[in-house]
Amino acid sequence: MSFFDFEDDYEGPGKNEDPGKRFPGMNTAELLRAARQGSLSVDTIEEIAGYHFEKNNFEEALPFLEVLTERTPYSAEAWERMGMVLNNLGRYEQALEAFEQAEGLNPADLELLINKGITLDNLGDSESAMLCFDTALAMEPDNEEALFSKALALEHAGAYTEAVEVFRRLIDADPEHREAWYELGYCYDFLDNLPEALRCYDRAIDVTPFNHNAWYNRGIILNRMGAWRRAIDSYDYALAIDENFSSAWYNRGNSCANMKWFEEAIVCFRKTLAIEPDDAHAWHNLGNAFEELEQYVEAADAYTHAIERAPHNPDSLFGRGSVYEALGDFELALQDFSAATRLNPEISDLWYARADIEYELGRVDEALASFSNVIRLEPDNATVWVDFAEMNIEAGKYTEGVLAAERAIALGDRLPEAWFFLAQASILRKDRTRTLDALQHLSVIAPDGRDSDGNPLPKLKGYNPLDELLGTGKPR
Repeated sequence: MSFFDFEDDYEGPGKNEDPGKRFPGMNTAELLRAARQGSLSVDTIEEIAGYHFEKNNFEEALPFLEVLTERTPYSAEAWERMGMVLNNLGRYEQALEAFEQAEGLNPADLELLINKGITLDNLGDSESAMLCFDTALAMEPDNEEALFSKALALEHAGAYTEAVEVFRRLIDADPEHREAWYELGYCYDFLDNLPEALRCYDRAIDVTPFNHNAWYNRGIILNRMGAWRRAIDSYDYALAIDENFSSAWYNRGNSCANMKWFEEAIVCFRKTLAIEPDDAHAWHNLGNAFEELEQYVEAADAYTHAIERAPHNPDSLFGRGSVYEALGDFELALQDFSAATRLNPEISDLWYARADIEYELGRVDEALASFSNVIRLEPDNATVWVDFAEMNIEAGKYTEGVLAAERAIALGDRLPEAWFFLAQASILRKDRTRTLDALQHLSVIAPDGRDSDGNPLPKLKGYNPLDELLGTGKPR
């Protein structure tokens, strides 16, 4: 939230001058003590408060304004200034009380209505904030501050289309309105109108080329558009302006990863972590980059750091489990996959990974139980049923394999793999009729003997159970 402007009406010789120069030998605490004792005039107290406000020393300004409102309790201006300071300190409830005191003394003050509306917006009371802004605009329809504050409140309330209309009105009046162009880009981003968001950020940059946030947001839009190389260029401009912009380093790393520049992505994530060492997302993505480079030990270390900082994130547990699996440490992999499924039992990929590793460890019943959760989450996925058929067949559960293959066929009739596993399970069950039917379908849909990904299917010919079955001709 932007700061309020503070205009001191006092025109004495010391206006906006460092109080230390006007009162040599007296520090802020001594000046405050003098103010509370009544040794300073109202104008001087106002001057000191104004100086600290202009310097953004809000904590120092506040006690002087408290004295000022005690000395001049019927001054709407003093109460309003108190509200402005409290708002900038994030003490919104107290700021609202101060503005209401001022409003009781001067209900028709346009600036007071705007400032009160901004505080209400900070409190999340969009309806009351809008009432303040609309009342101010009824008094002065083209007031820029009231229009901008209303547009921001609409944006904060998620009313992006309405906010766009108000920001457009501001830009029509002032085509160089940098804040309006910036916020308009933000609204179009949320409306998923990425080309228009990009155009708005470009205009914001035209007006203020050293606005690192505009360059950064431009990079975010380009990344979402898949223009990763251009996104990296935007992040580079943001970082040239502010080299400690950790979010720019992080998102530059993500764009580099999308470009498969994993070494460069690692550099970016390390830059992020040098600034924000507890950024769990950066640690996680660093792990991803190392994993892509098959540097599994480094990947496991990065994922561990991510888990230490965000222990309830199943993605990092899944990442580390995958790395442990690649390193051949199946027990550790299973611990992570199991923990991940406990944290979020509604992600099928986690159950898939857990089932695979349980099967590798020979825990067949556990693997089938885990895979049943994949079925629960993706009951209409034919490929899932194919995998379930294969696992059941390998576990010696041929009837279950037949049922799973038949379910896959019902969902995706032309899946060669489903017919293959139906044939295999039927052979092992010594069901000659179903075997021949499955083989006939397989020859029609996959005459080249390839699966749906174009890979060769295993050969059934010469498979002893098949030879025996076809030789005996005894279906069951």
